[in-house]
Amino acid sequence: MQKKTHLWKTAILAALPLLVISGCGKKSGKDAKKGDAAADSAAVAAKEASMPFTLKEGKRLYNHYCFECHGDAGDGSGQYYGFSLTPQPANFTDKAFMKGLSDETIFKVISEGSASVGKSNMCPPWGKTLDREEIECMVAYVKTFAAK
Repeated sequence: MQKKTHLWKTAILAALPLLVISGCGKKSGKDAKKGDAAADSAAVAAKEASMPFTLKEGKRLYNHYCFECHGDAGDGSGQYYGFSLTPQPANFTDKAFMKGLSDETIFKVISEGSASVGKSNMCPPWGKTLDREEIECMVAYVKTFAAK
């Protein structure tokens, strides 16, 4: 019995290089698109792996609390439960707008809500939900949208 198991393992190991080689080469059609998507996913994963913890945590928190309104790209094009918002949420990709905001102002908006700086009351205060370090991570991440 043990000899049969050993023969199966040997056969599988012998066939493995053939399987790998047959899978290599140029793909076409749907396979090429799947390959491109996999490459894109790998590039995103590699970029995120090299990201400092502060930005990773900021991104995680932004995606949980902010992207519904501000959008994945931070351009204010998010849709809260499929509805367009009025007034439109802040566009974090607007370099001139972001340059006019200090870290303290961004922190205050996240912590106390947008009404705390004279804007719409639609952006809620997250200061009782998030601690200081988490908000600082979000500030750092939000600033990356204008740097792109």
